[in-house]
Amino acid sequence: MAELVEVGGASEHTLRLGRQEAVVVEAGGGLRAYSVDGTEMVAGYAAGTMCPSARGQWLVPWPNRIREGRYVFDGEELSTPLDPGTSTAIHGLVRWLPFQVLQRDESSIRLATVLPARPGYPWTLRVQASWSLDDSGLSSALWVENLSDTAAPFAAGAHPYLSVGDGFVDDATVTVPGSTILLGENGMMTQRTAVDVETDFRAPRQVGDSQLGLYTELTRDSSGHAQTVVQRPDGWRISLWQDESWPFVLLYTADVVSIAEGRRRSLAVEPMTAAVDAFNSGDGLVVLKPGETFHGSWGISATR
Repeated sequence: MAELVEVGGASEHTLRLGRQEAVVVEAGGGLRAYSVDGTEMVAGYAAGTMCPSARGQWLVPWPNRIREGRYVFDGEELSTPLDPGTSTAIHGLVRWLPFQVLQRDESSIRLATVLPARPGYPWTLRVQASWSLDDSGLSSALWVENLSDTAAPFAAGAHPYLSVGDGFVDDATVTVPGSTILLGENGMMTQRTAVDVETDFRAPRQVGDSQLGLYTELTRDSSGHAQTVVQRPDGWRISLWQDESWPFVLLYTADVVSIAEGRRRSLAVEPMTAAVDAFNSGDGLVVLKPGETFHGSWGISATR
């Protein structure tokens, strides 16, 4: 059985397989740490502290932002709470909910929670997440079922930060399989355009002073996986794959986190089912019928 550790009233679970170790938290069902050979592959956070900057969290029932927290669905105007100090509703409603463990063993775990209907999102969702280690690395899956009697607007994302080692993200080499990038101001990236000489990372390129962005029209391998690759200066190569349920990937260079948290010292690679503000634009928005379930998988592998 996986090790169960009580930390400040909340639980976390350590998964191990050979050279790999991952730590999954019940708060939000997210990933706190992942290492190979004792080297951190994700930039997580310390045990017993509150998750900062959505590190390793699930973003349900929307990733990224809803402009002013307002949208219209099926003719009804709805308004969700805004995040403190912002004019947007960010990263959904699930990431602080307690998850319960359904199954676990030495190298895998499955957890679940229920998001109850509430003002601004009057639908009930059952959310399940799994994390597992195998010889290829760390993999994760998400299931979201609409328990309501009416159709529900839905989108999802994951928010791992890949570690670039002891230096800055500027010195890492990145490959992003997207031919289209979405642009916009103040984080509202909604305007599709073809990548150009500054934004095209389909061939490996050093990040430099780029802030990257939100990509779609992803090239996929024969298994349907799109691969975003980070080559670190210390020789580690980290690949994040996402299946066809996630047609978007957002790369965030941690420019606005605090210096203490590690500004530009990690790279968030975020599989997303929909674009920013999809509840208003409809770009990638999923409508879950009553009883319908979304399922998507993604994972991380690291070699040296």
